[in-house]
Amino acid sequence: MGKTSSVNVAVPSFSNGSVSVNGVNKANVSKKGDTISSNYDMDDYEKAIYDYAQKNISEKLPELNLFDLNTRKDLNSQVEAYKNQALQTLDSLYKPMIKNLTNDIASRFGNLDNSMFLDNLNSIENNRANAMADLVQDIQTYKSDLYNNELANRYNYINLLNTLVNGSNNNILNYLASALSNSNSGNSYNQAVSSMINRANNNSTMNLSNLSTIASLLKYL
Repeated sequence: MGKTSSVNVAVPSFSNGSVSVNGVNKANVSKKGDTISSNYDMDDYEKAIYDYAQKNISEKLPELNLFDLNTRKDLNSQVEAYKNQALQTLDSLYKPMIKNLTNDIASRFGNLDNSMFLDNLNSIENNRANAMADLVQDIQTYKSDLYNNELANRYNYINLLNTLVNGSNNNILNYLASALSNSNSGNSYNQAVSSMINRANNNSTMNLSNLSTIASLLKYL
């Protein structure tokens, strides 16, 4: 028969959990009273990005679909420049045509009072009128594209900011999940040690092998 022994050790009821990166604590899970808390420590760079994204989302979102006076002026000036360039292109195309026609008819007939000149001139003017109608449509399309692109850029910017915020939140949750996993592993270990101690204390005899096993476990508490 072995000697009757009893082991009295206070096994922690809760194990804190933490995660460190390069020796710097990033996340921890702890218990105070009946409250279990999770905490993530942002470094200065993470906080700067997170705060910037949050701040700009709150500022830009209310006016996302609104165009202030300066924006409208800028967009309209681009439309005006597009229109002027197109008009110059039309003038450079049709004015020489009319001039060449006039010179040709004048040299051949001595005057412009004839049906050939009028027919050719009407044909040129009709073509120019059609080109002007197409230009008006092109200008409207160009203007619409400018406004749509401005909106698309704004939405892309908001989406980028939102991605930064969500990325930070997901990163935080992953670190906290790791810290909680470490805490749960510690709690499972504590329960295993506590169970072994209880079984040993309930046993009327405990040999040296049991004592050695418990001692090896207790050194990690």
